[in-house]
Amino acid sequence: MPIPWFRKLAPMILMFGLFFGGVTPVFAHDMYLGGSEWAVGKDRILFTIDLDPAILQQINGIKELGDNLDSLTDEQRSRMETNLIQPYMNEKLSVSVNGRSYPVKVEKMEKEGTVWRTWMRVSDLSLNQQDNKMKINYHLLFKETNNQHVSIGYIYFTDADDDSVKQVFNYSQPDLMYTFDSGHTEFEFSVKSKTAALQSQIFTFLVLGIKHILTGYDHITFLVALIVIGLSAREALKIITSFTLAHSITLLLAAMHVINLNSRFVESVIALSICYIAVENLFAKQVNYRWLVTFVFGLVHGFGFASALEELVRGKSNLVLSVVSFNIGVETGQLMIFLILLPLLYLIRKKFSIRRVTAVASIAIFVLGFIWFVDRVFNLQLIPF
Repeated sequence: MPIPWFRKLAPMILMFGLFFGGVTPVFAHDMYLGGSEWAVGKDRILFTIDLDPAILQQINGIKELGDNLDSLTDEQRSRMETNLIQPYMNEKLSVSVNGRSYPVKVEKMEKEGTVWRTWMRVSDLSLNQQDNKMKINYHLLFKETNNQHVSIGYIYFTDADDDSVKQVFNYSQPDLMYTFDSGHTEFEFSVKSKTAALQSQIFTFLVLGIKHILTGYDHITFLVALIVIGLSAREALKIITSFTLAHSITLLLAAMHVINLNSRFVESVIALSICYIAVENLFAKQVNYRWLVTFVFGLVHGFGFASALEELVRGKSNLVLSVVSFNIGVETGQLMIFLILLPLLYLIRKKFSIRRVTAVASIAIFVLGFIWFVDRVFNLQLIPF
């Protein structure tokens, strides 16, 4: 008795389910990003750490204060800084110069845009050597976010006073940049040239772009939906080029604040785009002009990419360089995905009917896209990826 076609496809269904359902839960991929800015002077370091409110609440004791930290009184905020934030920083963050450790003091917390900014200080530095080696050990929020937290550190060598250091952060080119993540928790540095600083900036945002697309499961699902119907190499290239051009345009425009869209609206439309492509795969007798549809939806996906950069590049010099480097990283990650998926789909099509493969995959993709859509439209925050 012949084996039913759906039983033949069971291994593929299982693989698809494991890929999208068995991933380690993470926060929305524009949420677990953070940033820090460090003003290193001759006798002190004044620095800030910016965190999304949802990430900040993962610190033990803060979630109990309620969902809306904006409503805290000055006294409650002061107690939070003293009793919760300061001990946490003492445990998770350390700074040393020439082998000597210095205490880190939390000075204040304030809301800056959509993030919470913690101001901290290291005092009484002894920079008495010609080449002073500084080391930052950063272990914030890795445990709380299943090692998904990423923070970009901007290092400025400046003696600006407390009143003007914010202007330095907003309008000056950082001397160094470094990406802190669970695999890179220690940064040791000395004064470098501006050329090295520029190279550091390019590399930092390029890597961030790669990480963003590889953890952007909605973007990956959209790409899978586009190519699962079985495309020639030429058609696949047209789709890749179309998607790249589209999201590059809106990524740059959004990062430069030429066009701004509500992030919840953008994320909902991204989910809807996944559903649309899946439905087209299932019911359209012939899929024409997919590159054009890809371009239209790619414009929306570009705004989604921009949400990851908004707080990290706001007010920074060389903004275009940062955005372009990030975009190259996204394209690199996207190319990696296609190089894996296209041969895999080719092998699957050799064993199974392309129509059945498309049907099974598109149904699964539609269900996933619809779940994302409902979760985002109603802001349920039930989906961990």
